[in-house]
Amino acid sequence: MFFLTPRYLKHAKLLHKGVTRFIDYKRDILPRAKLDEITTLRTSLEDAMRAKDKARIATLNDEINKACEKALPHAEHSDLADNVEVFFVAIVIALGIRSYIAQPFKIPTGSMQPTLYGIVANHTEKDVSPGFFQQCKDFVTGRSYINVVANHSGYLKQGTDMVTEHGFMGFFTHCRLHFADGHTIWIWSPLRQVTDLGLNHYLNVPITEDGSSITPDAQPERRIVGSGNTYVTTGQVLARGTLDTGDHVLVNKFSYHFRHPVRGEVFVFTTQNIRSRYMNVPVEQGSQHYIKRLVGVPGDELEVKSPVLWVNGKPAEEFGMKRVGAMEGPYKGYGNIELLDPERRIILNKDSRREYWAMGDNSYNSSDSRYWGTVPERNLVGPALWCYFPLGRNWGAIR
Repeated sequence: MFFLTPRYLKHAKLLHKGVTRFIDYKRDILPRAKLDEITTLRTSLEDAMRAKDKARIATLNDEINKACEKALPHAEHSDLADNVEVFFVAIVIALGIRSYIAQPFKIPTGSMQPTLYGIVANHTEKDVSPGFFQQCKDFVTGRSYINVVANHSGYLKQGTDMVTEHGFMGFFTHCRLHFADGHTIWIWSPLRQVTDLGLNHYLNVPITEDGSSITPDAQPERRIVGSGNTYVTTGQVLARGTLDTGDHVLVNKFSYHFRHPVRGEVFVFTTQNIRSRYMNVPVEQGSQHYIKRLVGVPGDELEVKSPVLWVNGKPAEEFGMKRVGAMEGPYKGYGNIELLDPERRIILNKDSRREYWAMGDNSYNSSDSRYWGTVPERNLVGPALWCYFPLGRNWGAIR
């Protein structure tokens, strides 16, 4: 003869199993009073099950569920919290892409012009800033207007602490002019270009100690004397002119893990451990990122017969190198200055130490392999893919 277990007792057993698991899992974090309350309710449930008290079991079911729900602090749902979480997840994904797939770089110099433009600053005596809407339009195409006037009077810090370079949000480079009393004035220009905007000129204008004269016509003997500190007065012009931003490019950090670099492509590399045969010191203090055109791969023989670059006994046939050598448009051809070889000929070794030859498209104004030699394979970052800012000019795929 079979005896069927009533449904309410089956539900009671499941409830008992659930509350026991809850107590076991949360015992360490439950407040003592809540733990005692839930344990007592479980004991009452066991008594009701033995007595087969259906009504009591139903009542305990509600009480146990409510007690467990209120036992732990429950965070209120927040749209702001959800948005913040999504924002940080997006940052993590972006950082992952930047580290392993594609990374943005800003062209600082003119060594690759006109293929890629660096930052160019032009000083003007008068403020040439147009209206707000025109400035917004010009910003999209890469031009900004600088007109910095001192809003503070005082002595500047001396030495390298006077003007320092900083980044903002990873893209916007600016300088800060530091006063001895702690005041700071921002100039939205990289350190390399801030002198082209007239900073040195304006700071060297002879003035009296009280700042009463800030014109270039002031007599040199009226300069500040004593400590040698530079004095700036409120209303004095510090930097003025136009600033054309360097091209911003995306670099593929992924492809060189699966293929060798190709002659003719524009690529990015670090200067770490690259040494000059003349100076026997690193090209730059620390490690920087350079962008050049890869003109020689292992096994190549290179020779410059201005304005053409010869590769393996014949003029270069790759598009970018051929364009430079043909002096198309603003291109000026290749120069054979300082090729590190008495015969002005370079032969790249084809061995396990794969090394590459880098030259700028603006050959006569480029610090490249002609001066400091080959780029080791371990220094390679990746080929430049796309110029994404500013719009116009060189926007699009890099060739």
